[in-house]
This record gives sequence, C-alpha cells and structure tokens, in this order.
Amino acid sequence: MSDPLKSYLSTIPEYSTARVQFFYSSLPSRKHSNPTGYASAVAWWRKTLIDLTARGLLGPDKLVLHVDEHLREQLRYDRVGRPSSLGVIVAELAESSDLVREDDYLTSPEPQSTSVLSLLALPFWWTLSTVVGSSPKIEYGEAADQKEWTKRQGEYVVPDLVERAAANLRPKLDSVHADSLSRLYTLKTFQEKLGSECLPNVSLSQRDCALVATYLSKKGACGFDGDVIKFAPPHSTPFPSEPISITATDRSTLSLLASLASLSASIASLEARIVAARSKAVSYAAQKRVELAKAALIEKKREEKLLEERVGQRLKVQEIVAAIERAHGDEEVKGPSFAGYAGGPAAADASFSTAAQTMSALTLGTSTLRSVLSSPALQLDNISELTSALDEQLVAAQEVSEAVDSVSAPEKEALDAEVDEEWKRLVKEEQQKEEQRRVEEAESTLASTAAVPADASPDIAGREGKGEAEVSSVPSASSQERVPAQ
Repeated sequence: MSDPLKSYLSTIPEYSTARVQFFYSSLPSRKHSNPTGYASAVAWWRKTLIDLTARGLLGPDKLVLHVDEHLREQLRYDRVGRPSSLGVIVAELAESSDLVREDDYLTSPEPQSTSVLSLLALPFWWTLSTVVGSSPKIEYGEAADQKEWTKRQGEYVVPDLVERAAANLRPKLDSVHADSLSRLYTLKTFQEKLGSECLPNVSLSQRDCALVATYLSKKGACGFDGDVIKFAPPHSTPFPSEPISITATDRSTLSLLASLASLSASIASLEARIVAARSKAVSYAAQKRVELAKAALIEKKREEKLLEERVGQRLKVQEIVAAIERAHGDEEVKGPSFAGYAGGPAAADASFSTAAQTMSALTLGTSTLRSVLSSPALQLDNISELTSALDEQLVAAQEVSEAVDSVSAPEKEALDAEVDEEWKRLVKEEQQKEEQRRVEEAESTLASTAAVPADASPDIAGREGKGEAEVSSVPSASSQERVPAQ
C-alpha cells in the first residue's frame, strides 16, 4: 500500500527537478549570499507545509503543524533525504506569524490571521529583510539550524488555515441553525456535524474545531468557553465587543441532548440484539436444540423489556427537550408593538392570546424543567460518566444475567411461561415450514414425472416389443412339467 504523503509529494513539480535539492539543503548561509534564492525557498516551504497540513497528510489535525522529529522523517524524500534547514524555516514562518504557537493563539485577545497579500508578497519581504537587517531572534551562523530546531519544536497553529476554515463555514451556518437547540454544540458534536464543512475533502479534528470556535468567538459569531459552543441566531449581526454568553441552562440542555443521543443509540443496539436473539432461537429450534433455543428466547425477552424502558425514557427526555426548545424560541422572538399589527387591535389581541397560552403551558412545566435541569447528573462535566454507565448497563452480559437471577419467583414464572409460549410458536412455525417443504418437494416430483413424453421413441418401442416377444417364447414352468417322458 502506497504512502499517501509520498504519493502527493511526487505530484509537486519541484520534487521532480533538481530544484528540490536546493530547498532541502542548508539555507542559513544563503540568507545574505543569495537572498533571492533564500526568499524563494522560504516561500516554497510555507506553501508546501500549509498545503500538506490542510490535506491531513502530516497528521489528524488540519489546522495545526506538529514540529518534531517525526515531521523531519515524514518529509524525507528519495535522492535528497531529510530537509536540512527545517528549524530555520519554522523560525522564519513563526517570526512572520505564518505559524503561531498554539498556546499563544488560544490566549490572544484578537483573532490572528494572515491575508492573501502575505503569501503573494512573501519573497519580496524576505529580499527586503536583507536591506534592513536580519531578525535578531533567528540564528544564521554556524550550526544555526540545529539551534533553531531545538528552540522551535512544538505545536503551531496555521492562522491562514483557521481563517479559511471559518470563512468556508460561516455561509452555511444559517441553514443549519434554524432553532435555538441546533446552535448549541460540544466540541464532539461540532466535529460530527460541521467538521467536514470547513475545508475541502477533509474533516477537522476536535483540536481543529476548538481553534475554529476560538476564532469565531473572537469575531462575535459564537460563544465558546472551551467546552460549549453557542452560535448567534441566523441573520444576526455579530458584535465582537459583546460576547455571546453560555449559561448553566445551555450546559444542562446539552447534557439532555447527549442523553437523548445516547438513548437513541442504545435503542438501535437493543433492536439489533433482539433480531439476533430471535434468529438464534429459530436456528436452534430447527436443530432441535431445545435448551439453547429457550436460552436465546430468554435473552430476547430481556432485551425487549430493556427496549421498552429505554423507549419510555427517550420519550420523556424528548418531551423535556421540546419544551426547552419552545421556551428558547419564545424568548428569541421579540413581540412587535401594538401599532405594528396590520390587523389592528383584534389581530394584536389574537397574537397576545396565543402568546399567553404558550406562556401558560410553559409555566406548568417550569417546576419539572427546573428540577431536571438542576440535577448534578445533567451537568456537561458528567456526560462521559452518564453515557459510559448507560452503555455498561446495556452491554454487560453479567449484569443482565444477575438481574435475571434476582427477579422474584412470580416474575420468573411469568418469564418462563412467556418463553414456553414463544417456544411453542417457534416449533409450530418450524413444523409448518417442514410441511411446506415436503409439499413443495412432492409437487416438484409430480411435475417432473408429468414432464416424461407419453409416446416412446421408435427405438425404445422396438426394444420393448422385442423384449415382450422373448419373454412370451420362454415356456412356463407348468407347461414344461406337462411334457410326457420319452
């Protein structure tokens, strides 16, 4: 299997020419002796590293460049080996803010970005730097690259890619954020729903998504606290100076949504397991393996009971989520003034009546919602524990077995009765299938017999006639006995 990175490098024109040897050579000494060549090498490395990162060819992250020994090995190429001046190249790109340390990027109060002009003007910038002097922060002397490599290793954000990803995503947000709940995300759900909408042909990692959310929050398009992402309503004007707040209710709502997703996944799993248990029971019944068939039916009954419980739990959570969604919707829709109603006072009264009914319904559910949402178990920090515990309950065979063993005698008798009843149905079904099979075989045999031609061929008829003649010419035993003795 070919290496995708090496395959892509082979498509870059410079890798098929002698020019690549210059780019992979020691560059610090050329800073002053060949400034134009040095500038072109830095520009080429900038373009290549950003391109490889965006394509996900250097690792799972598409907005972060990991500068370490592994990167040097990844860039090793036939005939030229590893790049000799990667340390100095990274230093130059860091000084020009084409690469920014991840910690610095996340803590910066303003979004850091690079314009297209920076890419176009880069060679000229490097040539100009030879006039005004070299950067005092970069080593250019003997063993310069090794010194820079030691200092510059780490995780670097590519601001140009973050800005590009955000620019691609923003026009798509209004169409997917029709209601308030759809605008709430964890990093995981953001990655699942929007991670593939940011850069062509790749899906962002959760680390990338945190960077995009950070950038958008600094632009006023969303709120982000490191865990929760909350986008502004569609068609709203972002105000960077007025950050979108994330409330405890938002966190609890996300917990409910996570629980709802977990319940839906559990229900799908239970349905599949019920089908599998039924198939096992049918298979064992056909083999006349009674005990195994009944064990499979017991398993099926357990799963059906759990399924009924999970469906009921999901319905309750769905009702709560729907009530929260309605409440959020009414909060966001600002009622127009009395004069704004084209229908006059009557239309206004009708609208206010509808709003009053909505508020009345919400008031009835306020205590329930408050009780549910204030539960510590529904805090976002506990999502992993909640879902893990739920999964363990559903998939741990030992737990299920212990639960069955602990049921009371009447319940066990009822379960046995249900299993026996289903076993009888299975046996009857198998008998009907066997009978049907025999009938079909008999019909097939009769059809084959009827297909034999009524008139035999002349050869067969002749042979049959000859055989009859020969038989008739043989005297019977009785006639032989009547022959008189000589």
